[in-house]
Amino acid sequence: MKKIFAILIMAVVLTGCYEDFRTDYPYTTVAFSTATGGLSTAGELGRTVVVGEGLKLDIGVYLAGVLENKEERIVRYTIDPSLLAGTSYELMPTNYYTLSDINQMIIPAGEYIGRLTVTLDSVRFLNDPDAINYHYAIPIRLTQTTADSINADHDTKILVIKYITRVEGFYNHTGTYTTFDETGAQMSSGSMTSVISAQSISRDSVSANGILHLYGAGYTMNYRIHPDNTVTWRKLPNPPPTMVNLATEFPPTVTTDYVSGWETLSAVNDGKVPAKSVNDYTYPKFGNWNSANDWGWIQYTFARPYRISASNIFWWSDEGGLLFPTDQRVEYLNMSTNTWEVVPNPVGYGVEPDKFNVTRFDEVTTNSIRIYFINSSESVGISEWQVMGIGDPMTPEERPIADVLPNGANTWDPATSTMTLNYKVIYEEATYYTNASSKLVWRNRIRDGVNEWRR
Repeated sequence: MKKIFAILIMAVVLTGCYEDFRTDYPYTTVAFSTATGGLSTAGELGRTVVVGEGLKLDIGVYLAGVLENKEERIVRYTIDPSLLAGTSYELMPTNYYTLSDINQMIIPAGEYIGRLTVTLDSVRFLNDPDAINYHYAIPIRLTQTTADSINADHDTKILVIKYITRVEGFYNHTGTYTTFDETGAQMSSGSMTSVISAQSISRDSVSANGILHLYGAGYTMNYRIHPDNTVTWRKLPNPPPTMVNLATEFPPTVTTDYVSGWETLSAVNDGKVPAKSVNDYTYPKFGNWNSANDWGWIQYTFARPYRISASNIFWWSDEGGLLFPTDQRVEYLNMSTNTWEVVPNPVGYGVEPDKFNVTRFDEVTTNSIRIYFINSSESVGISEWQVMGIGDPMTPEERPIADVLPNGANTWDPATSTMTLNYKVIYEEATYYTNASSKLVWRNRIRDGVNEWRR
């Protein structure tokens, strides 16, 4: 019992000592917070309003220096356009917004934050196309306070405001599709699952990274939600195809008529490029010594056809038996006739050192391509051979899309944040088509640097 009593006395003593150290600072100060709302520059605060969820937002100042604020503090401010010098922001027109107080913020007794409410004009602000981005700013400078001081390091804030629609965000997409030939006979069918990102482009429209179809994010679709919750869309032009080095992106089978026993055939597409073409032994090389004045070749055979339009080759020489070629050509396998043909309209065939020598030609679709080379007095060395092309469609649904047409009801359900779409996909240079149905359920969005999830 005595031990318990002693412990209680000690607790009281220690608590009293702690309270002695919980004292106010000698002075109070007010300041803006260091929050940036997702922007990257200190002193700027990005804020986003959502159409249909209110066009009001607060910006505040903080009181520091007291454990308990027992009196009201007044903080005066001014709109200072000079703060925007050197930034990309434009001063927000005064008729785009109203302020809860035109010159001061009040920190009430018992609180530590003074708030200023900004209310945006639902007509002028929302109908300005620049307001969809961080473009318009309200630059605020603190000038006076009834607290002891204003923190000079945090006495300004550039408030940058944009709006988004309620349908901006990420969607869980599920759907089904059926592809038919020109007679209406079914060719294939399946299901679709993906995540779609939709970004606001106007007060009633979003731009989505994908056509919802199997081809995915290579396409952009703009969706508009009308007042009656019907949905229409516009497909943007197809993006330019991306050229890649097929020899490393989709490694082929590599063959040759001959490679020296001490050289390496696989070196031509190992992705390792030396700093120079002459006497560089950093990486393995291809060579066909002794093949003086004899045509040699290397062939890439891919697992499927690709659209190929360039051959880039990095020659190598040991200044002895392996030299640059004195002649060369590129051929491809014509899959229709099963014959080898010279690529159409080739331009290039260079032999410059320390670089890729690029040969461009009219696009061919093939699964096999060869580089032929000869040196009239010695043999030929190669460091790397790139073949630049575009993947040809593997399935009918991967063919480039010409248009997307409505094919049933297309609606937005605000209660469940769900978009239901029914559409017909028309392909470029094809007589078949695909009917598809998709359901997009809103999942989350990122606003002012904060991830907001579906409740």
